[in-house]
Amino acid sequence: MRQDGGMSAQPWQPISLRTRRLDLVGVDPARAQELAAGVCPLPCAPGYPHADTSSAARLARAAVELDNWVPGYGMYMIVRRRDGLVVGDIGFHAPPDLRGAAEIGYGLAESARGRGYLTEALAAVLEWAHAHGCATVLADVDPGNRPSLAVLERCGFEPVRSPGPQLRLRHVG
Repeated sequence: MRQDGGMSAQPWQPISLRTRRLDLVGVDPARAQELAAGVCPLPCAPGYPHADTSSAARLARAAVELDNWVPGYGMYMIVRRRDGLVVGDIGFHAPPDLRGAAEIGYGLAESARGRGYLTEALAAVLEWAHAHGCATVLADVDPGNRPSLAVLERCGFEPVRSPGPQLRLRHVG
């Protein structure tokens, strides 16, 4: 749907976001297929695609196949603008549910860690999601993954509960 309520001529046109240092490039079905196969469709930093990229891309592809794809609530490649390299990805597992909650996941190439890229990307995606109907963003993280917990905490996530071995955190817009 376009903002005026009409159907877009290209129903699978992804949304892209821009931050101070990054371009978050929305992944369309063709790029999702490539990423699911372990192929990066753009120039990539060493270590990308990372271990979870393939499964995230399969989720994005499945959303299209199940007619559950909503522009903006998919996968984004994190592109470092200074050199044009994909350094990671971030995205939603599915659009918001009936309560307005959506779960997010992300990953970064080891070669790009420790520079604040994930914090910057997550802040942009949160701002966009809360402005477009998502009341709550959820994230599950391994309690031993201190860097990921730090990113979530810097972006204002708060613990909800511990569903077994994973910690669940939420960000309310």
